[in-house]
Amino acid sequence: MPLTYTVNGPELILSGRLDAQNALDLRAALAEHAGQTGDLRVDMADVPFMDSSALAALVSALKDRRREGRSLRLTRASPAVHELMSLTMLGRVFGLEDPR
Repeated sequence: MPLTYTVNGPELILSGRLDAQNALDLRAALAEHAGQTGDLRVDMADVPFMDSSALAALVSALKDRRREGRSLRLTRASPAVHELMSLTMLGRVFGLEDPR
């Protein structure tokens, strides 16, 4: 399933699997917000799978935003995204709340 996304103000709503096949598309979607001021929220509710290449794209975007004094926060994470964030201990880095 290809990555699709919708922009809603300061929120990027992702849908589909995030993997090596579309990690560059994810980077491009995140880069579209590079000039945007303030915080960026990334809605992950419709992401059934995410691998390390997609995680690397998110970490890179987070680092870029932090260097510029802005933030990137993941919201409404699917169970698969929560599991990956828990395994990598990056949940708090991205502002995810514990799903329990």
